[in-house]
Amino acid sequence: MERGKVKKKEKGKEPEKGKEEKEKRKEAEKEKTKDKEKEKGKGKEEKSRSKEEEKKKEREIEKEKEPCKGKEDDHRVLGKPLLEPPEKNNHILVLGLDGAGKTSVLYSLALNRVQHSEAPTQGFHEVCISTEHSQMEFLEIGGSEPFRSYWEMYVSRGMLLIFVVDSADHNRLPEAKKCLHRLIKINPIIPLVVFANKQDLKTAYHITDIHEALALSDVGNDRTMFLFGTQVTENGSEIPSTMQDAKDLIAHLAAHMQ
Repeated sequence: MERGKVKKKEKGKEPEKGKEEKEKRKEAEKEKTKDKEKEKGKGKEEKSRSKEEEKKKEREIEKEKEPCKGKEDDHRVLGKPLLEPPEKNNHILVLGLDGAGKTSVLYSLALNRVQHSEAPTQGFHEVCISTEHSQMEFLEIGGSEPFRSYWEMYVSRGMLLIFVVDSADHNRLPEAKKCLHRLIKINPIIPLVVFANKQDLKTAYHITDIHEALALSDVGNDRTMFLFGTQVTENGSEIPSTMQDAKDLIAHLAAHMQ
């Protein structure tokens, strides 16, 4: 009889154990679903963050593309000079012989993408480039003979001079040297940034050869001077790191000059 009682009690306990196990399984499943929901939530947050970062980058690119307010690109053949520049202006001058690639370099700096320009600048071309901390106003003046007389007018009061040369056009380097040294004599303190452009061409001189050909060691010990090897290759591609470095340097110099 006692054994029978013990057996009945044990049988009575078995369904209770089954219930406990079922409850434990249910709780474990609940925990799993919670973890999955948390992971989904994290995934959504990460996606939204990445989308926000992409939108931010797009806004920055669009900002850099924006021209100066109230100003448009100017491609005019000049019968007479523009209004005489003020005694001190904030223009970063972009000068150099015709065919050196000034406009292509300028567009590429503005867009952070390579942008070729086929037509030479006939007159004045003004571009505004916005960076994270400042806004820079660039003024390119055509490099053919009729427009070089305006170089001197503007360089005497410019903030910074970018001089672009075609590294592969060996025959015109003496002419470029002559023009450059005439300009820096007019303004003995203007900072100088030289772009040895078209470095992607096989016949291009190395920047050390450009330094010698332009006699850059004679520009003066007191003058701030930098030389960059630049190139604009495939349309739409990212600008080379040297051009990005040059852009950052120009922004730094401009910020200290203003």
